[in-house]
Amino acid sequence: MINHSISKKIILNLIIRRMKYLFLILSFSCVNQIRSQSNLEKKLTPDSDFDSTINNYQLDYSEKKNWAFRADEDNYQKLISKKSRLKSSKTFDVNVFFIHPTTLYTSDKWNSDTSMFGTDGVINLCLKNQVSCFAGVANIYVPHYRQMHIYSYIDTINGYKAYDLAFNDVLQAFKYFIKYLNQGKDFILAGHSQGTNHAMRLITEYLQYNNDISSKLLLSYLIGMNVEKSFSFIPPCESSEDLFCFLSWRTFSENNYPTNWEYGNHISSINPISWTTDSLPSTKNMHQGILLPNGSVMFKNSLSVFNHKGLLWLKRPKNLLLNLYPSKNYHPGDYNLFWNNIRNNLYSRLKNFYVDN
Repeated sequence: MINHSISKKIILNLIIRRMKYLFLILSFSCVNQIRSQSNLEKKLTPDSDFDSTINNYQLDYSEKKNWAFRADEDNYQKLISKKSRLKSSKTFDVNVFFIHPTTLYTSDKWNSDTSMFGTDGVINLCLKNQVSCFAGVANIYVPHYRQMHIYSYIDTINGYKAYDLAFNDVLQAFKYFIKYLNQGKDFILAGHSQGTNHAMRLITEYLQYNNDISSKLLLSYLIGMNVEKSFSFIPPCESSEDLFCFLSWRTFSENNYPTNWEYGNHISSINPISWTTDSLPSTKNMHQGILLPNGSVMFKNSLSVFNHKGLLWLKRPKNLLLNLYPSKNYHPGDYNLFWNNIRNNLYSRLKNFYVDN
């Protein structure tokens, strides 16, 4: 006979564990990027105006310490947990230059300094929860950079100066990547949140004027920020097979018009499950699972999303655990929620381009 009290306890513990996994993945896997101004002001924020004499030097990107990950020196398998149960796949001779999002929340400085390189555990979480979707499909390169404080999005007078310093690091890292690491190969540009801001600027201020380099740019993942359809010479992708274009989405709950985000039909948004730009919801049987913080890919066939005025709206899941997420903004999960769809789609795009053609 089943002991119902024990069975209920086991089930409750299982539910609690899975709730913790989901909450972590969406709230802490790579830090919740966008918070309200009032919440930000309760945190430790810069205590003075931006000082150009601080961090007034160039980083040497020939030094390994200035890279969070380099495919020529690091093993991509450390980014992927065995719990993901991924089947081995072909690694294409394509490089991914990934720019990580903001992890600087509690500092009295406008930019991080090099002492954070290698010690910021949240950046490592970004690698495992975001860029890992490319691991084993393409070669990954992730520079450290003196990122701007999250408060830069509030105090834009000082924030733009901090942004310039951060972007200069990204630009120098990218130039080193192109000259010494990429070696004329096709490459992919990817980012999230602040990383996407820098990626967009790389495109408009550097790649646009370097045809030999831009001709090698196969795909750009400009995730987590509003990206206008006509922001550059690169068009938005419109299907699951397009290359030489950019992909962009920002995930919110259905019927949520965020107050601090720009939206409208001029903003690009693609459905990362169906890979279409129309407003039709993807079907749940197309969803390939969510990457959880323990490295497992779970909750397959659980999500349906659709594009609406430059936003990606997530339809309310029927799964009880997924409904417990306490926010209408899924920004921290822009990669995790669609991790397997992103991975398999990239593999398909590259296979169609290099093998089938």
